[in-house]
Amino acid sequence: MPQDIITIKCELAKLAKQKDKRDVGIWPEDPPRWEPGSVRDPRSKKPFTYPGAWDFIAEELEKKQTSIKPVHLIAPRGKVAYAFLVSTEYGTIYIKVRLARGKIIARSFHYSEKG
Repeated sequence: MPQDIITIKCELAKLAKQKDKRDVGIWPEDPPRWEPGSVRDPRSKKPFTYPGAWDFIAEELEKKQTSIKPVHLIAPRGKVAYAFLVSTEYGTIYIKVRLARGKIIARSFHYSEKG
């Protein structure tokens, strides 16, 4: 992984741990799929809560083997988010977040639709 991606990954993990530094993006042209309640938390075996989803994101980003990739967004136009997949016993979770104004912005948290 390139050094700049490692730095971004560390920053995202740090922000995901701070309640006042996380938000869910709302863009009418490209609404986020932030659906933690429809995804089973492999740690508790119950549906994710919003705080639990953020904790999970931070934990996964801190793992060396978690690889994130940049995704160019349609809305907000010209912005970049970072996506990664997490395989669990219940299915693969697709997570996409971005950095904005010193915060981590949630874009996607749902089961992956790709096999």
